[in-house]
Amino acid sequence: MLSTPLSFQMITRDMSATLKRTAAQPDVKRATEYYQENIGKVTSIDGFLDDQRLYSYAMKAFGLEDMTYAKAFMRKVLESDLSDSASFANKLVDKRYQEFAKAFSFLTPSAQSEDALADIEKKYTENATKQGDSQSLIRLGTLAYEKSLSAVKTVDDFLADDALVAYATTAFGVDPPGTAANAKIFLKRILTSDPADADSFAASQTKSAWKDFAAAFNFSEDGNVRIQTSDQATDTVSSYLRQTVEVQAGEENEGVRLALYFERKASTITSGYSILADTALLTVVQTALGLSSQTSNADIDVQASYIESRLDIKSLSDPAELKKFLTRFTALWEAANPSSTATTSVATLITGQSSSVMSADMLMSLQGLKLGGL
Repeated sequence: MLSTPLSFQMITRDMSATLKRTAAQPDVKRATEYYQENIGKVTSIDGFLDDQRLYSYAMKAFGLEDMTYAKAFMRKVLESDLSDSASFANKLVDKRYQEFAKAFSFLTPSAQSEDALADIEKKYTENATKQGDSQSLIRLGTLAYEKSLSAVKTVDDFLADDALVAYATTAFGVDPPGTAANAKIFLKRILTSDPADADSFAASQTKSAWKDFAAAFNFSEDGNVRIQTSDQATDTVSSYLRQTVEVQAGEENEGVRLALYFERKASTITSGYSILADTALLTVVQTALGLSSQTSNADIDVQASYIESRLDIKSLSDPAELKKFLTRFTALWEAANPSSTATTSVATLITGQSSSVMSADMLMSLQGLKLGGL
């Protein structure tokens, strides 16, 4: 078995290649293709929870695989109004549930995401200004667009409103060909095609703006509003692949899984409390800093303050410093949890000594690895 440091290095040296290899695994490929082909057909929470393949894929993507059995609980999460601080998902300490609820739009499915709406309004303002429209007229047009869009439930609803169509086509600087009737047929084919599919109607257009136009809206192939935008579905797949890499690594070496997890979550760490709130993050920090698990018995504020005094949390946003930190963690993890005969190679790598026994001097050398901010 490879040592913890070497295994971690091999996986992360080219993460894009690692993810591609994982995506190509037959079972992973089948699961991903099923999700991509069917998530757009879901229109209700019942439909989502009843499709075990879709549901379990999403749960794994958000690191909630162990909670897949708890459908009644997850229903409450999906029914939560995230704008209400007292809603079920918002009251849960584990923020993964909020992220899960946010990734789906069962309560308020919209033809456009907030980001897409902001982008189209920006584009419209720029193009309408070039055409000579006054700012007051542009604001009125935008307000009318927002109001009308909120009532759209299908692509036919959208196409039936000439003002909505005019606003959107002006924003993207596109003009559908043919008569009014043919133009609507063309637009429907654009809006119900998958811009991420290179062979789709939108992606095959000579003018690339049509692909962007399709991506700005959230209609499924059957014309209904999707419960996940195209970008959200893509993000879910990416998360699933990353989770799969971590899980498979953990089946051979839990230290590698912890290192991969810490690497992924590092950008979300803002204080000692962030670390204390996550058992996996805390395990990595305790190992890397040589902290006894008994420190967890101290007052929470004392623990947070102590961690912050030992670890420069801001340095974790620097890839080079993060790499140093995880190099230290994986070496110390290997020292405490030898990977079969790999211990000798790790010791040699760190100290230049070769021995089948982890001496006190060696452990001191590992503990003494210098990191920025430590």
